[in-house]
Amino acid sequence: MPIYLIALTSFVLFLSTQVGVPVLPALAADLGADARGMAATLAAALMTLVLLQFFSGLLADRYGRRRVLVAGAFLGGISSLLCVVVGRWQFLLLLRILGGAADAIAMPALLGLTAEISEGRHGTAFGILRSSQGLSFAVAPAMGGWLSLWGLRVPFLTDGLLSLLAGVIIAFAMGERVQVTSTSRTAEQWGQLKSIFVDRRVYAFVLFGAVNNFAFPILSSFVPTKGQLLGLAPWQVSLVVASEATVYTISSYLAGRLSDRWGRRIFVLVAQPLIILACLGLAWSRELQSLAAFYALFGLGGSMTFLMSSVMMADITPGDRCAAVLGAFDALIDLVIFVAPALALSLYGPLGRIEPLLLLASVPAWLALAIAWRVQDTRPLVLALDQMC
Repeated sequence: MPIYLIALTSFVLFLSTQVGVPVLPALAADLGADARGMAATLAAALMTLVLLQFFSGLLADRYGRRRVLVAGAFLGGISSLLCVVVGRWQFLLLLRILGGAADAIAMPALLGLTAEISEGRHGTAFGILRSSQGLSFAVAPAMGGWLSLWGLRVPFLTDGLLSLLAGVIIAFAMGERVQVTSTSRTAEQWGQLKSIFVDRRVYAFVLFGAVNNFAFPILSSFVPTKGQLLGLAPWQVSLVVASEATVYTISSYLAGRLSDRWGRRIFVLVAQPLIILACLGLAWSRELQSLAAFYALFGLGGSMTFLMSSVMMADITPGDRCAAVLGAFDALIDLVIFVAPALALSLYGPLGRIEPLLLLASVPAWLALAIAWRVQDTRPLVLALDQMC
């Protein structure tokens, strides 16, 4: 089925994006970077992705989603292969920026293709897509660390080859189903994009996605740190992190399918108390079992609210411009990734404790819980039941 082909492509692309992350600081240091340079090489790709993705979806709607996705995959593959031979950390930084640009080109096209082929079952399609992404985030760090045993540049060689493989898969196995937009309609595209964001529901959907993207960077930084302070061994900290990634992957797949039957809003409403409870539990936990359990609970709630934000947005977006709209929507949600860790780190100094920061991660969930009650479902249960009959 096409959605599983897209999921496979998504898994390969995200795996390739993340597999080099564990060795980036060491490689940058070997090439002469100081601490600031190492941090810059780590942040460059994500910052470029967020900045460009707001606009890059227009390319997919204009020139064709399959064509743009292939271009992004090949650009990412070439930039990663060049990292294998780079000789200065400044050039490594530039290549990471280029890799972020490649991701910014590919991601809206991937979202557009998913919305395009789902044919009214956005929950199922986006659930499969997000679960494939979650699986790649669970596998990539371990894979990158293992590959680094053969050399710091081996993960980038693997990264490049995987990206090229994803490009080949899409080029030969996926057809273009939506008519390419005329190049003379750029102004009209911008007008259509702005008209979507006039809808006030969009900002509720942004909040639902931002709940996960605010909490996750804080928890992913401070939960392992808390485990270390509690005396957990590295393998035990890895189990805690893996519990969240595993539940996130499974939950995305199941929640997406069920939302096509039961509606979207119920999952948003259930997700927020789960996130709040998870943050409270992580602040309270003092042992491996409770840390793993509450972090897994966060994976459950975070996956549902993040997935439903994209699905609800796809429900109200016309098919001929879904790549541009969903790409811009994804970029808005991702902006929170910059804000959350910066806020948490600035507060850690005067507070000197991790527990308040874990509670801080739950703040957007309280607001989303209140707003979710007032937002009309984009796929009511009655409609879902009618289509099942």
